[in-house]
Amino acid sequence: MKKIFVLTLLLFAIGSGVSKAQASFSFEHTAHDFGVVKPGTDTLWCDFVFVNKGSEPLEITSVKTSCDCTLAKWPKTAIQPGKKATIKGGFKIEGKSGPFDKSIIIIANTSPATTFLTITGDIK
Repeated sequence: MKKIFVLTLLLFAIGSGVSKAQASFSFEHTAHDFGVVKPGTDTLWCDFVFVNKGSEPLEITSVKTSCDCTLAKWPKTAIQPGKKATIKGGFKIEGKSGPFDKSIIIIANTSPATTFLTITGDIK
């Protein structure tokens, strides 16, 4: 019985000492407010700049938007530790008026795996 206890304790100590290397987002900002915008046919774009603060290459596996009028462009290749990259967020204003609050949802090999970016403004 004592041997099992010692073996279990040893396995626990070895397992808890293993570090989980991973990537990590560090954004300059996760929200962008366009303020008051005149109606038009343009797409509004903003940049969400980030650095991979982790110890592993950062890989964005999926990006979703809250609706079809919200767009996103992101790096399709891995971002190495310490390197900067940009996710571009867009909002199609054609035919729209009033306030908007849209999300860009990023899935990556980070912890947590899901990161939210927000685009807001008011079309008047």
